[in-house]
Amino acid sequence: MSMLYETRSYPIQNGPAYPVQPNTGADCATLMRLATTGAIVGGSAAAAVQLRKFQDGNATPTGALAETGRTALTAAVATAAAGAVASSVAEQGAMRLGLMFVVAAAVVYGIQSRMGNSEGRYE
Repeated sequence: MSMLYETRSYPIQNGPAYPVQPNTGADCATLMRLATTGAIVGGSAAAAVQLRKFQDGNATPTGALAETGRTALTAAVATAAAGAVASSVAEQGAMRLGLMFVVAAAVVYGIQSRMGNSEGRYE
């Protein structure tokens, strides 16, 4: 019993099968992803610092948890703001990274100044 396969050529489409959306800057989903990433990175760094303070006897569990949450929220806001500003200026490259760094630092400084937070001060 032999099987015979018939070859048929189908038209091949060039390009994507769906319409390409123009990149017009940071949309809500992108900003949420940036904020989530900022909260994870900032929160995990804060948790490590607070754990060390707790082990040294310089922090209570409630205080350490509150400071970790505050730092994670600050990092989320700073990262989302930095991403929004940077995406409006440059799509990639050193300029975008530099702008993100400057904007994030300014947002963190502003939040810490407004909250009267001395945790962020380094001597």
